[in-house]
Amino acid sequence: MQLSDYVREKLKQYKPPVLFNFNHENNFVTDIIETKDVRGNILFFGEDRSEALKILAQNTAFLDWFILVDEDFNLEILGEPEEDLDIEKMFEQVYKAGRFEYRKEQIQMARLIYEAFETSKNAIIEAPTGTGKSLAYLVPAVVFSRKRGKRIVVSTNTKNLQQQLLKKDIPVLETVTDFRVAVAYGRNNYLCKRKVENLLSRGDAFLFESDMHSKLKEFMVSTETGLKSDFFSTEKGISDNFWSLVESNSLSCAHRSCPYYKSDCFFYRARKKLDHAQIIVANHHIVLSHSIMENAEILPEFGVLIIDEAHNLEKNATSYYTQTISSSDVLNVFDMLYSVKKSKEYGLLVNFDEEELKNNIFNTKLKLNEMFDQFMKSLKKEEIIVDERNLEEFFNFFNSLVGVLNGTQIVLKLFFSKLDETEAVDFKAIYNTLGVFVETFKSFEKVERKGDVYWIKKFKKTVHFNITPVSVRDALKMHLLDKLESTVFTSATLSVNGDFEFFKRLIGIDDAIEFIAKSNFDYEKNSRLFLVYDMPKPEDSGFIDAVSNVLLSLGNALRNTRKGVLTLFTSYKMLDSVYKKVSDNIESMGFFVFRQGELDNFEILNRFARGRGFLFATSSFWEGIDVKGEELSVVVIVKLPFEVPTTPIEKVRYDALKREGVNPFLEYSLPKAVIRLKQGLGRLIRQKDDKGVMIVLDSRITNMFYGKIFINSLEYMKQERVSKDEIQECISNFFDSFSD
Repeated sequence: MQLSDYVREKLKQYKPPVLFNFNHENNFVTDIIETKDVRGNILFFGEDRSEALKILAQNTAFLDWFILVDEDFNLEILGEPEEDLDIEKMFEQVYKAGRFEYRKEQIQMARLIYEAFETSKNAIIEAPTGTGKSLAYLVPAVVFSRKRGKRIVVSTNTKNLQQQLLKKDIPVLETVTDFRVAVAYGRNNYLCKRKVENLLSRGDAFLFESDMHSKLKEFMVSTETGLKSDFFSTEKGISDNFWSLVESNSLSCAHRSCPYYKSDCFFYRARKKLDHAQIIVANHHIVLSHSIMENAEILPEFGVLIIDEAHNLEKNATSYYTQTISSSDVLNVFDMLYSVKKSKEYGLLVNFDEEELKNNIFNTKLKLNEMFDQFMKSLKKEEIIVDERNLEEFFNFFNSLVGVLNGTQIVLKLFFSKLDETEAVDFKAIYNTLGVFVETFKSFEKVERKGDVYWIKKFKKTVHFNITPVSVRDALKMHLLDKLESTVFTSATLSVNGDFEFFKRLIGIDDAIEFIAKSNFDYEKNSRLFLVYDMPKPEDSGFIDAVSNVLLSLGNALRNTRKGVLTLFTSYKMLDSVYKKVSDNIESMGFFVFRQGELDNFEILNRFARGRGFLFATSSFWEGIDVKGEELSVVVIVKLPFEVPTTPIEKVRYDALKREGVNPFLEYSLPKAVIRLKQGLGRLIRQKDDKGVMIVLDSRITNMFYGKIFINSLEYMKQERVSKDEIQECISNFFDSFSD
């Protein structure tokens, strides 16, 4: 929203803060507040948002309208006369606007979330499919933000949910009331105009050989967003390494030396929208990155956070609080400075008459390449924990690496200190990046950070050096949760055995409003859980054959229908073994057979959703799949999804729990497996009239003492213990019961 020229000039004359007393007859009031009927006191305040909010809080009774004016004389309404906003009334309008049915659990969830906001408490809420979870937190978020002038960030884990919020749920709310919403993307998703112009002016050979120069110029002129996703959607076969040359980056930002700074920069333009937003839709990566990168300007100040798909929070936090440097990262930095390919020069140094420095960079990269190759050959395992027991074995390598990188920093600084500020920006960024590398590798020399795991992972062509917190609880509390007034954690799968104790322990939450909603779906009538009690143990030699026979029986029960089957494994090895045994026979029954990995996941799901699909999958297919109707009628769980502690992080976490006197299987592995199983089940019933069956082929669920914890966590489904020979008849009878 822009001020009219008249008001702009008036504000320039007075300079905010300035108080005006308006009524609806003032000529330019409608320009300010558009079509609103404006009466009473209006205070215009300049730029400092945090100071403005303090003044607003102190003068709520005195001020009717409170408007923040930025340096470009754009405005943001921070306070206005309260509308009669109310949770129940909002839902009445939402139900009419979106033609939704009344859902008791949805409104109850919304009330509890609003209570958490108002009382500055945390909340943990499990909302199964059918609850209407997204609107249940968006409605109270909008009401609270409008009433209290607080910005709220909504964080999701998957792009699917982010798109659902933006394209389905938020548009419904926007028909009911006014609020400002914006989407947050990471800074490196935006094109940097200055970098593009520098590349073009250097006449980089790569750009002109590949015709990339014209594509970049066209994109920079035509795009409104400057987003990586927009560029990659039209230009195929472009590497991420190329984008790194033109991406916006806090380390390489020229700030006021950049001709596009603030007003015409894609990143800052998007950032300004975030500053003016009441609701920001982000993802876990952005929120966690923001929490540890205080000066990166990722998100504006906020005090209220909604974390959807919160069952992934520990995994996300482990990933984003892990500091990782790969050998490729190090070598790519040298390529950015200078490289020679097919007798042609590339990099930032190409247009500088600095032959000695170019040779230094070129030869240093060769040396580093050799060092990394020799190091990788010396590694006896793919994953190795570095600690006091083997530190001496790696010390010389890290010490030499630090020496080489320090040497490059010295010669690079001598070079760019002679340049003007604009020319030096990108070289300073590389210098700072090398500094990060040096500090990290120095840390590996001593394994100095207590409470962290230092570990190395070897791939075919690169090696990664990682520092990961043993527990993310302290990191989450220190960097994120303790800084917020209220955080709402929600997901379809957070409880284990009817409570949230495992989740609370995992992320370090002691006190919270807690609620487990009931689904709006009739699981008792429309679904069945078959527990096969007479299967061999998963480690027995006959298990693969038994699984294969059950799947063939299942195929026979569903032949001549459109029903689809999702079979979930915990390992590719077992998946391949079963697939080879049964795929031809299942295909001969009229099914379209798919195996994860043959095509990309998106394409497999597209084809599977057409009907008569039989999909063999693992890992990512346990969650995030949304196939409605009979096209996904049966989910088969081949093996209970226990995580085997084989990774360095899991091993150290298990050892840490043992030292605390905690049984890692019962207190860590088992609860995570229960949540994972519930995620698998969540693929089954996606809408009210879906009918479906879940089959568990791991007999431990019925024969081991811990099986009841799985069963109790799925108590809303009608459960039957069956033998493997009864599966075909049970499946046929269940689906036949719905036929006319």
